[in-house]
Amino acid sequence: MFWRKSQKEANHGLAGRWAVDPTDATTIGELGDAVLQFDPDGRLTYTIRLPDKDQIMLLTYRVQGNIIITDQPSHPDEQRSEFEVTEDKLMVAFGGQRSHFVRL
Repeated sequence: MFWRKSQKEANHGLAGRWAVDPTDATTIGELGDAVLQFDPDGRLTYTIRLPDKDQIMLLTYRVQGNIIITDQPSHPDEQRSEFEVTEDKLMVAFGGQRSHFVRL
């Protein structure tokens, strides 16, 4: 008998919207007011909310183990980041820095 994975297991808990954790001063300083939207189909919308407008980057992503592999189709360049989802928190490590997000 075949068992189908739940949607949460299939996308490693990433699907949904995540905002920079307001208690993570380092990430706020590096990324500002950022929101990540992971869609189950592999699309990732990265939004930086600025005072007068939003800057939006449309990316794709896939997961291998505990690594998120992102790419920007308009300027291909795969980036790999370690990640961990615990309850409603997301940690992404890239370039030696750990960034923390909370689920919206």
